[in-house]
Amino acid sequence: MESFGLLTGHLIGDYIVQNDWMAANKGMPQKVGHLACTVHCLCYTLAVWACSFWWVPWWGLAICFAVHWPIDRWRLAGWWMRNVSGQAGFANGPLAPWSIIIVDNVFHLATLFAIGLVNFANII
Repeated sequence: MESFGLLTGHLIGDYIVQNDWMAANKGMPQKVGHLACTVHCLCYTLAVWACSFWWVPWWGLAICFAVHWPIDRWRLAGWWMRNVSGQAGFANGPLAPWSIIIVDNVFHLATLFAIGLVNFANII
């Protein structure tokens, strides 16, 4: 149930509550990009909290926000595909932008998975 809560929070935060202004501006170079990304990440973290508040500790939410912000602000999924993983054709080809969206989702879900693992293992 906990994993489903994290997945649901992710989907709500990244797709239901993110409006056009957040999506269009969070990667922009000017100050509005910082603001749009911060507002989006706050909404995203609140959505994750709303779906998992009964077990995610405060530090998990802080990590959720702190990792989500640079991924979205600097559009790291696309950068990763073009510069690290050898997927430049996949990132820029006929499947773009969906290929980048999928990799972005994997980054976010992997973060939530790690938070869940650390919490359940009582490492922190």
